[in-house]
Amino acid sequence: MKQTRLAESAHLFSGSGVTTRLRDGRSVTIRAATPRDAGDVSAMHVRCSTETVRHRYHSVPSMTGRFLSQLLGTDIALVAQAPNRAVVALANLGRDDGDAGELAVIVEDAWQRAGLGATLLDQLVSMARLVGYREVYTVGLPGSQWYRRTLERHGRARFERSDGYDAMRLALSAPLARLPAELGATTAAA
Repeated sequence: MKQTRLAESAHLFSGSGVTTRLRDGRSVTIRAATPRDAGDVSAMHVRCSTETVRHRYHSVPSMTGRFLSQLLGTDIALVAQAPNRAVVALANLGRDDGDAGELAVIVEDAWQRAGLGATLLDQLVSMARLVGYREVYTVGLPGSQWYRRTLERHGRARFERSDGYDAMRLALSAPLARLPAELGATTAAA
């Protein structure tokens, strides 16, 4: 893992965020999500097309308070904020069985195809390694190649198809024996 990615992950864990320039020249700040982001995350979902929401959730869920709390309460939840402070993307990593976790990303339509989703997924994979996940996976609708291409940048992703869904699994290297000091005591206790 590059030192820059490690340092960026430390900033994301601390909540201070990382500003990133996208392929199209726009910039966003990626930071840890908090419960205070619920309204902005809900507003982002309203700005997304039905197709974008369906690809993320495999249905079109209601943005109830409980649902938003679940989204923002996963092991790792990141938001991307535009310069006007609007949340334009949400990325989640939720622990599943033992040391495996599900990755998920939704990017507002107007911000797609600029590298934001891949940047968020890359950050989640790096953070998963830091905190000791052994495997991460995604579940998507059939034919979606985006997750697969992005995950394969981190190693060989295993493809599985069942019940009308495609899953991509990525084994991660062993967790670090000791977390770097720059992550701080909060992360070490997690």
